[in-house]
Amino acid sequence: MRYHTGWRTWRLLPLALLLSGCVSSMAPISWETGYRQVSEPAGSDTEALRRSIAPNTCRVSPGQAGIVPLPPGCANDLNLQAMVERPGDLLHGREMGPARGAPVAAAARERLEDRERANSRRVVLESEARGSASRSATTGDL
Repeated sequence: MRYHTGWRTWRLLPLALLLSGCVSSMAPISWETGYRQVSEPAGSDTEALRRSIAPNTCRVSPGQAGIVPLPPGCANDLNLQAMVERPGDLLHGREMGPARGAPVAAAARERLEDRERANSRRVVLESEARGSASRSATTGDL
């Protein structure tokens, strides 16, 4: 059976269309994360401090006016800024306390040490049992 070349072309068209969707003209995006203080807080409340801090990703070019599109990452950083408990933590983080896993690690360490002691005790008892078995009389000795 002879196939027409036009039929093969139409058969490959969906594959070509799928692969063409993978081509992108966008370059890799890189942006500076973090926050900066743009003004002195106009009060001591949380909202005043929140208004004095701005994400680094939300910088706009000088002279832009009207509706300015947000740069990539700006909306995420603004949402994070709205969610934090203490806005000052965005500028300077808090000291980390003790690790929450410390009690679990201590319990695991104790369990492992107990296992090592139990294993060494078992070895001693087995060696004593072997030693006493060799000194005891058997029915063959009668």
